[in-house]
Amino acid sequence: MIDRQLGLPRLIVGIGGNMGSGKSTVAAELRRYGARVIDADQLARGLLRQGTEEYRQLVAAFGKGILNKKGEIDRERLAQEAFSSKSKLKRLNEIMHPPIIKRIKEELNRIKTGLVVVDAALLFSCGLYKEMDVAILVTAPDGLRVKRMVKAGFNKEDVERRLAVQGSDRKYWDKADFVLENQGSVAELKRKTRALWNFFYSTRVEALKAKKTAPPGRH
Repeated sequence: MIDRQLGLPRLIVGIGGNMGSGKSTVAAELRRYGARVIDADQLARGLLRQGTEEYRQLVAAFGKGILNKKGEIDRERLAQEAFSSKSKLKRLNEIMHPPIIKRIKEELNRIKTGLVVVDAALLFSCGLYKEMDVAILVTAPDGLRVKRMVKAGFNKEDVERRLAVQGSDRKYWDKADFVLENQGSVAELKRKTRALWNFFYSTRVEALKAKKTAPPGRH
């Protein structure tokens, strides 16, 4: 379903959130409406290929135990190792975040019109939200996120450990233009996403963009 002209002036919308929050559901719904989505996770997959500098650094940092029999990085093994402590997660982010952000910016430079969505868990932690016209944080209670991830096939203890290492997203609330609380059904989340879509094409979004670009003291 595409109900807006893709030739309209470009609007960059960033969507962030921890695992199980529902951020990718929001991004997928906006894609259904016609938005172009830059998926940070998909970009990361390309960086894990054998022969890349990121591959070399990850194996050096986390050991050959993250590799499968073909010598490829097993994403689940890498996650289990990286999320075993905050220091290891920090190292993973140091290796992966800079090239992911570089690729996101390259994609943004390539797209000149229409609604562009950046679906990235790192949106707020890396300061990428500052380059968005609109920054959205999708959040949900930890218990509900665990329940969703277990339903999706993840091990409960692994999910709880990852969420504990990631920490609360509360620290990002004041950085977001919108905090989308996803505590209900998928249908409810889709209704909220539709309301956001309507906002993106209203005069209010221009007022928001003007406020964000105004010099300090003139908001």
